[in-house]
Amino acid sequence: MVKDQAFLDGLNELQLMLNGKIPYSLKRAEFIVEWAYSGGNMNYEKFCHDIDSIAYILNRFIEVNGIQQYKTAPNFALFEYFTKPSPMNGNKAFSYDFEDFTGKKDFRKLFITKVMNTHTGLCTSLPLYYKILCNELGGQSSLAFAPKHMYVKHIGEDGKWVNIELTNGHFVRDEWLIQTHQINTEAIRNGVFLTALSDKENIAFMITQLGNAYQQKYNSWDYFPLRCAEEVLKVLPNFCYALVLKFCVHQQLGFDYLDRYGQVRTQYSDYNYSEFQRMMNRLDSLGYSQQTDEEYKQSVEKALKDIENEAKE
Repeated sequence: MVKDQAFLDGLNELQLMLNGKIPYSLKRAEFIVEWAYSGGNMNYEKFCHDIDSIAYILNRFIEVNGIQQYKTAPNFALFEYFTKPSPMNGNKAFSYDFEDFTGKKDFRKLFITKVMNTHTGLCTSLPLYYKILCNELGGQSSLAFAPKHMYVKHIGEDGKWVNIELTNGHFVRDEWLIQTHQINTEAIRNGVFLTALSDKENIAFMITQLGNAYQQKYNSWDYFPLRCAEEVLKVLPNFCYALVLKFCVHQQLGFDYLDRYGQVRTQYSDYNYSEFQRMMNRLDSLGYSQQTDEEYKQSVEKALKDIENEAKE
């Protein structure tokens, strides 16, 4: 394991947040992941100032348009901010970034600071930025998962859930998400996909992001990402992103063991394989599924083409 104090300190703080020992803050959690990846070379006051500046502009939009009385006013302002060129966003709407869309080459592609600076982002960073801004505005919104994907849900004025797909800047129905991402009914029934995440689940996701950030930075599936996964699973034993992270660690540890020792069985190899198998079985029982990178890219491209075709009709 690489001894990186920033990652260790970041995990300790996120653990406290997950366990309710310090106040919940998704903004702080996102900062911790970015700060740890930077080696501790980020300033929280500047991070907050940049977000506060946008929140101020959005609040002014709400006031100028006289919509303060609507509970969805923050959602309306945010949809305008993300999807339509206007003075609020420097006349540059936000769009999906197809280059290194998994962050395998540069994990910073997944950070909201990248979204703020370029107005381009990925299926995790765009919803996270929306959710953080919505929190600052005192609005209601939730994050939700689809296979290899994240989107925003909020309750409309009529009391019904609304889905916002920020990769294409449109409202979408559950049926569209199910078809586009090939989601099975078992996963929906078990709350794996299409379910609004709780505050605790938001922090659990950020802890898995911290583990993934460490893995990408040091190209190492070792104790740290394993610890990130296991700390989450102590609190949320069915949280799929943690199950996947733990699965990946044990899988890579198994490969490393085979490369070094061959087929020699030991107590260590037996335990590692049993944990690998346990994670796989648990994910299967929950109905979890995942698209390949290429399948996901194709689904996003198809969604964008569908939107273009609808606009022409």
